[in-house]
Amino acid sequence: MNGFPLLFLARRYLGSRRKHRRVGAPLLSLVGLAVGVLTLNAVLAVMNGFQLTFIESLIELSSSHLRWTPGDNLPAPDAETLVRSYPGVRSVTPTTEGQTLVASTQGLRRGAILRGFAPEALESDPGFARRLGLGHPELGTSRLPFRGEALLGTELARSLGVLPGDRIHLTALSGSEFSLLKPRLVDLTVTGTFSTGYYEIDAGWIIGNLDDTRAFFSGPEDFFYAIKLVDGNADRIAASDLARKLGRPSTEITTWRDYNTAFFGALRTEKAVMMVLVGLIFFVVGVNIYFSQKRAVTEHREDLALWAAVGVRPRRLRMVFAVEGLLVGVGAALAGTVLGLALAWSFGSLDLLSSEAFYLPALPARILVPEVFLIALACVISSTGAAWLASAGVTRIPVAEVLKSE
Repeated sequence: MNGFPLLFLARRYLGSRRKHRRVGAPLLSLVGLAVGVLTLNAVLAVMNGFQLTFIESLIELSSSHLRWTPGDNLPAPDAETLVRSYPGVRSVTPTTEGQTLVASTQGLRRGAILRGFAPEALESDPGFARRLGLGHPELGTSRLPFRGEALLGTELARSLGVLPGDRIHLTALSGSEFSLLKPRLVDLTVTGTFSTGYYEIDAGWIIGNLDDTRAFFSGPEDFFYAIKLVDGNADRIAASDLARKLGRPSTEITTWRDYNTAFFGALRTEKAVMMVLVGLIFFVVGVNIYFSQKRAVTEHREDLALWAAVGVRPRRLRMVFAVEGLLVGVGAALAGTVLGLALAWSFGSLDLLSSEAFYLPALPARILVPEVFLIALACVISSTGAAWLASAGVTRIPVAEVLKSE
């Protein structure tokens, strides 16, 4: 029967269960799935907010999308121009770094990483300037250091008791061989502080002048170009193309994925485990749908036997219950998605974190459309699949016996 009313029967069975046996079973299944969709969307939005905030901070401040480390063979003067001319390159910043021991005039000491930048780096890399948070009056300055000057992270400055205008003493090791290294004290004037919102950087970084850092705190192997791209996902292609254009070994250019492999791997594992744990809601509700639909097949044996007797094939009868599961899944996906996204959007305006106990002022939430779509799809598939599997009993109904007994 080509005109078999699947949707009509599915809606009829969905809303007209035998009241003394199955009141509200489809509604409970819908609510359970909706809660699962809501929870997954809200939890993943917060996780994405934390992860992407840290990743973007690391890329803009530390690793960049690409790192070109020429090593002892410093590049020709036109190499930087060649890199800047590559399509898709947003900025190229000469950088160097070294480790040091910093001491305040009060005698407090801390280990720190000294990053050296040219003063014009803020103009050439607006993303770096924005993440540093320079320009706020309370930070003391809106520029990078000249020679003899330094910027400290707000947490590092607080732990050392240092204010803008104070002097700090940095210990540098110099010597041609490890056994001949000698300590050397370098005094710098603190012109201000910076606040990135990333605690490890604010508590462990000093920004100095590029020439000072190269002269006292780092060697040729510590010098690199921080290359940022318009499209961060094109990093591997850009690294390969730049190595070929520059005529340099591909090992000299490192992508942000390689530079932060352990960190990003931990974030991926954390998200995968969280999705599995919260996704168990779908499994539990799917089992509930499976058994409720099996019971529905038994309850409607007479109707199903009658339809089979007039020529409706068992596969078409099974589709009735599959469509019912589809309706439950779609309804739950829509309700859970709307409520979950609304909850995720509200996190940014809720005062849930104390500034005295947490480094972030609010819960960051970031909604990724592909993940929202996959969650809704998983909800629909689990509901429809469970209903389809449960309807297998339709093919085992003894039509003649049921009709004879009725």
